[in-house]
Amino acid sequence: MKKTFLAGLLLAGASAQAQSTPEVQALTRRLNELARNPDEPATEVRAQLSNCHFTEVIRKYRRDGSASGAFQVSHQKNGADWAVKSDDKVEFELRLGVEWSQVTALTYAPAHDEEKNRHYYEIKITRRPPGKNDSTTLEMPVYTTDEAVVRDLVQRLEKIRRSCSAKG
Repeated sequence: MKKTFLAGLLLAGASAQAQSTPEVQALTRRLNELARNPDEPATEVRAQLSNCHFTEVIRKYRRDGSASGAFQVSHQKNGADWAVKSDDKVEFELRLGVEWSQVTALTYAPAHDEEKNRHYYEIKITRRPPGKNDSTTLEMPVYTTDEAVVRDLVQRLEKIRRSCSAKG
């Protein structure tokens, strides 16, 4: 039985065409490697880069074999999207997406997990819809303490963002 779950939040956009070049594929692979928290094997954070759209997917898998009522809700408006779902394998999945043409800042900042005493970085993607004064920031963890690696990832993302903005 499907349960409807409503949540309000996020995003908007334009649609330009970006190719899935070897550089984009390599960047996606590297982001996904570094987004894996070694202390949380049942949780997965992934980036998806396609058609000048960035999507962050956060999944928490069921480990105990329990099942619950499945639900799925999604929303798309003005080029941005979010979705939440649950099923027998995935306890919780959250998808957040944004068009690169609406991203106003790509930054990174150090972060700290107090419980595990682990230092890492977060890549921050700030979006402002056209004609709006408010903004939304997506944060993606990058589990490394090497700032040069994170700076390189942000520069590569910025290159993709600029190429998409030039097309839109």
